[in-house]
Amino acid sequence: MNAALRLLPALRLLPALRLLAVLGLAALCALAPPDVGAQQAEPQHVMRLGSLMPRNAVGRRGMARWNRMLAEATDGRLQVRMYWGGSMGDERTMVRRMRIGSLDAASLTSTGLSIIHRPVLVMQAPGIFSSYAQVDAVRREIGPEMARALEGQGYGLLGWGDAGRVRLFSKEPLRRPTDLRRMRPWVPRTDAVFRQMLSVVGANGVPLGVGEVFGGLRTGMIDVAPGTALAVAGLQWFTSLSYATAQSDGFLIGGMVVRRPFLDQLSAEDRAALFEIAEQNHERLLRQTRRADERAFQALTRHGIQPVDVEAHRGEWQRVADQTRQQLAGRVFPRELLTRVEAIAARTR
Repeated sequence: MNAALRLLPALRLLPALRLLAVLGLAALCALAPPDVGAQQAEPQHVMRLGSLMPRNAVGRRGMARWNRMLAEATDGRLQVRMYWGGSMGDERTMVRRMRIGSLDAASLTSTGLSIIHRPVLVMQAPGIFSSYAQVDAVRREIGPEMARALEGQGYGLLGWGDAGRVRLFSKEPLRRPTDLRRMRPWVPRTDAVFRQMLSVVGANGVPLGVGEVFGGLRTGMIDVAPGTALAVAGLQWFTSLSYATAQSDGFLIGGMVVRRPFLDQLSAEDRAALFEIAEQNHERLLRQTRRADERAFQALTRHGIQPVDVEAHRGEWQRVADQTRQQLAGRVFPRELLTRVEAIAARTR
């Protein structure tokens, strides 16, 4: 608790932490500039948007701005209504709600998007990305075909996003993959990638929902949590953790989707305005998110979280990552797609 109190002043200096602090899309706050905001009298269309992001003042201002832009572009015909903090359920539940029409859009991590189109998980395959430049290069090349695949499943992609570097946060130092065998790592319920990685290592994970992680850390049910600094800080997981891997070869990636039946209700002009304004907000907030995650990690390390240098065991981590990708290839995503992604990342620095 003392560590938490020491960290709070630093967090007040980082409002972006509060905006983006959630593991699964928080990621994707970069795509969902976020509350009902500029209220329009009886708009013709209201897009119901679900997110795991917690409701806060920064988010409300962001959503108000987005709705003002939409109101101006559509003469008040289109408005977005945000459902905060997982109030529409976890990612799987939000996808189900979109399918039955009780939700129009959602900000999802790649894990959530994979419920719609499984090969999206190639973006979370371990050991491929070490820089945002590589992430951007891969998305430029394969993003359009992923968008077409999502469209084929009945969803329009309003934009891609990411929410920081994924590290392993733990209660005890974690230096090499085999250390996971004596620990109790958290596995997000729908995360096929991390589950496969643990299988390669020979470790056993504990499947929990995001909302159960805080309690699981407090009670000792789990002692390792993969996540971004934004998530660990904003969800206060850091109060039960002491260490984090200094190096990271992965990023929390995802996007915002809207169901086709909602888009079909809009005029061509209003539909174009929705996509254009979402893209504008996406580009701005994507840059903010990346900077905020780096500042969050620095704040955590200044206030109690100790970075663990795993470079001495880089070869072991890379072998585990390579084996994990090969075991997922052909089962979770096409092997040819994985090969392309690896090649794009390899030639990008």
